Formats: sequence, structure tokens, C-alpha cells
Amino acid sequence: MRELRLFPLWLSIGFALVALVLYFCLRPPSEDPFSLLPDKFSHVVAFFALTVWFAAFVERRRYLVVALGVLVLGMVIELLQQAMGLGRSAEVADVYADALGVGLGIAASLVIRESWLQRVERWLSI
Repeated sequence: MRELRLFPLWLSIGFALVALVLYFCLRPPSEDPFSLLPDKFSHVVAFFALTVWFAAFVERRRYLVVALGVLVLGMVIELLQQAMGLGRSAEVADVYADALGVGLGIAASLVIRESWLQRVERWLSI
């Protein structure tokens, strides 16, 4: 784990992001035929964001653990969608989109040498 002074805050925000993804993925389909993002693109964006967020907590050598954890979350969501029967169905294409988001998130995290959360804390002079 990286040393973060505001670790509890950052972790709470991370869990809130997970809860938000769960909400949008598990709620019944909207009556509104228009959405902000196409389905697969929204999967890529959500899983990119989760990966970048949680990768900031760990050293680079632990990025594979983060990637696998976020990808497992995506698979569990698909299984829950199928089990809940709320008009949503499990799709392998969604898992592929999740995996693309995870891969892009890891790639973006590798570009930065240090945790972007550490940079934010330094910028805030915390």
C-alpha cells in the first residue's frame, strides 16, 4: 500500500464509486430511451475509472491484483444482472468492455511514476 495521509477518505470515495457502478448496472432499465453514453462505452469508462482509482493505492507490482479485482467485480455484476431478473441480462460483451476499461486504466496508471493520489495530497499540502 502506498502511504496516503487521507487514506480513509480516498478509500471511502473508492467504495462510493463501486456503489455507484453497482447502482447503475443493477437498476432496472430506464423508461427513458436516451442515455448519456452507449452501453459498452459506459462499461469501458466505469471500469477505467475504478481501475485508475484503486491502482493509486498500491505499488506498480500490485497492479495485476487491482486489475483482477476490478474485472471480477464486472463478472459478478453480470451474474447478478442475470439472477435478479430485472429486465437486464448478462452479456459476455459487457465483460469484454469491462476488461478493455481495466486494461486502459492499468496503462494510464503505468504512465505515472507515482500515485496520482499522492500528488493530490502534495498539491493540497497535506
